[in-house]
Amino acid sequence: MSNGHRNKGSITRLYTSNTLKLFIEDIERRPQGQVLDVGPACQENIMLFGSRVTRLYVCDLFFPLMKCLDEKQAISRIWKHLDYSPESFDGILLWDLVNRLDTREVPTLARLCQKILKPGGTVVVVVPGERAVSSMVNNFVIGRDFEIHLRPQARLRLPLRSCQNREMLTMMVPLSPAKSFIYYCGITEFLFRRD
Repeated sequence: MSNGHRNKGSITRLYTSNTLKLFIEDIERRPQGQVLDVGPACQENIMLFGSRVTRLYVCDLFFPLMKCLDEKQAISRIWKHLDYSPESFDGILLWDLVNRLDTREVPTLARLCQKILKPGGTVVVVVPGERAVSSMVNNFVIGRDFEIHLRPQARLRLPLRSCQNREMLTMMVPLSPAKSFIYYCGITEFLFRRD
C-alpha cells in the first residue's frame, strides 16, 4: 500500500479496505441481497456491486446537496431522495457524505438508514480526515482486492467538516457500531449495523 501513488487517469491509490470486504461478504450471504449506493456514484463500483449483489440501487445525493447549499435552501430537502420502503436494503454505502453534512443533519440520515435497512443490515461510512484529502469531493473507486483509489470530482463543491470518531458514533445512533478501521492515509471507515 503506497499512499499517494499516481496511476493513469488521475486516480490515486490510497489504501486497501477491510470494511468493504466485510460488507460484501455479509451481503453475499444474504438471499436476494440489495444495496443502496448514496454516491458519489462511479462506473467501476456500479459494475463491481452489480456483479456481486442481487440488486444495486444508486441514489447520488451529492448534486442535490450541492444545489441546496448553492441556493441556500434547507438541506432537509435532499432526504426526499431516500424515500424507499422500510426494510428495503441489506446494505448502504455512504462515501464521503457524512462529513459533508452539517452535524445536525447526520442523525436524520442515520434514522433514514435505520428505517430502510433490513434487520441485521449494514452501513459503510467512509470519512476522509483533513490530512487524507483536500476539501474536493472524490469518487472512492474500488479496485482489485478492495484497493481504494481516489478520483477527484472537481464539479462537486462541498464543504468538508472534520469529525471525531466518538462524535461519529453518537451521530449515527440508532445504528450500532460493528467495526471501524483507521488507515495510515487519514481515512476512517465505519461499519454500522441495524440490530
